[in-house]
Amino acid sequence: MDLGVLSKFRIFVTTFFTLTTCLTTPTYSQDLSTSGLYYKEGNKKISLEVEEGLLMEFEIRPGSSLSRSPLKNAQPGASLVREQGSGRLWKTSEKGLGSVAVAKSLNSSASGKFSPVFRQSGGAQLLALPGNIIVQLDPTFTDSEAEDFFAKQGLRIERKLEIGKNFFEIQTPSGVSSLNIANSISEKPGVLSSSPNWWREVVAK
Repeated sequence: MDLGVLSKFRIFVTTFFTLTTCLTTPTYSQDLSTSGLYYKEGNKKISLEVEEGLLMEFEIRPGSSLSRSPLKNAQPGASLVREQGSGRLWKTSEKGLGSVAVAKSLNSSASGKFSPVFRQSGGAQLLALPGNIIVQLDPTFTDSEAEDFFAKQGLRIERKLEIGKNFFEIQTPSGVSSLNIANSISEKPGVLSSSPNWWREVVAK
């Protein structure tokens, strides 16, 4: 085959597969709709409420200054509520779902890992989304089939969990996209459960 023709053919094939991948790989929004205010525990749908003005910041380096937080740069009036492990709970002046937009902006700028704060409807414990989801697939899935399944959703396996048959921790960004991904995956054939890897408030007794 003529080298010029072969070169053009290779470019065509590469472009075709690139476009196909772009068209078939799902994208997951960082926005939160009122219809998306839930998560699932197995088949049970649990309603959520957004805590007005609260934001959770994750992966804080030990001893790091509060003033160096990307949130303080974006919102100088934000005040620290408490620290828990490597996370900080912040209070801002944002109203309604404003904290969702702030978390989205901070996460998009790659300046940290942030999440709005939730609680179950009628519940007391605060919840947030540090990233990753926990998924259980049908027991008939082999490990290679599981990898293929998640790849088709544009996702990667972080690790296989030893808490039962075919449980996986799946890589996702922090914040609302983690919730959206968990809810979307829960509707796929072969998925037995899919829920966010929640951060949960620990309150001293």
